[in-house]
Amino acid sequence: MRTIISLVIIIIASVIGFAMGAGMNEAMGGATLFAMIAGFGCTIQAIESKKKQ
Repeated sequence: MRTIISLVIIIIASVIGFAMGAGMNEAMGGATLFAMIAGFGCTIQAIESKKKQ
């Protein structure tokens, strides 16, 4: 379940990054940047939640 939620967050972030990057003529760069940031955040959150259990 957590994997699906993380995947949805990354997809939403990449769509938002694509839209914001399109305004600056760097659509794919924006999508990649936002997806990477969301992916790193999801990974860090998963690691931290494992430590607490």
